[in-house]
Amino acid sequence: MKKILFIYNPMSGQKTISSQLGMIVDYFCKHGYVPTVYATQKQGDARYKVREYAKFFDEIVVSGGDGTLDEVVSGLLRSDTNSIIGYIPTGSTNDFSRSLNIPTDIKKATKLSINGQIMDIDLGKFNSKFFTYVAAFGSFAQVSYETEQSMKNIFGRFAYILEGVKTVSNLKSYHAKITIDEEEFEGDFIHFMATNSVSVGGFNNFYKKNIGLDDGIFESVLVKKPNGLLELNSIIEGLRSNKENENIIFRSGSSFKVESDEKIDWTLDGDFGGSYTKSEVKVLNMAVKFRTGFSRDSEKIKANQEKRLTN
Repeated sequence: MKKILFIYNPMSGQKTISSQLGMIVDYFCKHGYVPTVYATQKQGDARYKVREYAKFFDEIVVSGGDGTLDEVVSGLLRSDTNSIIGYIPTGSTNDFSRSLNIPTDIKKATKLSINGQIMDIDLGKFNSKFFTYVAAFGSFAQVSYETEQSMKNIFGRFAYILEGVKTVSNLKSYHAKITIDEEEFEGDFIHFMATNSVSVGGFNNFYKKNIGLDDGIFESVLVKKPNGLLELNSIIEGLRSNKENENIIFRSGSSFKVESDEKIDWTLDGDFGGSYTKSEVKVLNMAVKFRTGFSRDSEKIKANQEKRLTN
């Protein structure tokens, strides 16, 4: 019998997990696991519990949103163990579950949480902190998590653009030097992000290409401050078509450095990540083992990714 720590956020999303607890625990027991169940009590609770107690368990299953998953991952990275993480997404956004090909249906996700194909996944380190799938700054980063999901469902990526346009007169820019691997960019930026996900803030497929979850590379986008409506339209067109122009830069890399004249407020996996004048994002290649919804066949993994790109 294997020992499993099942840690869940009872406040996540629409609180749907509460009515499913009996089913989840019963499924674990019937498939050779002895579960220990813990409901998080406050922000940061999952991080502490995993860091302190992961060594006593063979596997960890987390249920909640992106923030709860972030806590479990960062807690595991600060522990002395390399436990396998299973994920039952029950948040309002569930960005990284899309990358892992894990459905939001709780019964299906429960099965994958202990039976899914194990894959070593890249994670990010932001200064001294860890994150799962995105580090970002700027007004667009904030907008992505404040836009109503119903609007995202109707307009997709255009909801992101529309919300940004509504506040363009108040867009905060930062004069910064951004270094991606060995390439430098300097200017006034209203947005930057480094990500390893097919979905950010609920918006799918920002790059229109396969995202390698274990290739040691994150994708990034830099948006320069628009000067007038002409450049604003250029930004909108670039985001819509995923094509670079004078205001938008797309790059891939394993190291990202940001130096600014003033402190920048950062977002890590949708939550506030601190304010800094100097920041560094590093890709931690194949840092954590995840149960995924992928097939054991690598060609089918690629097909699954390509399928998600069309959704």
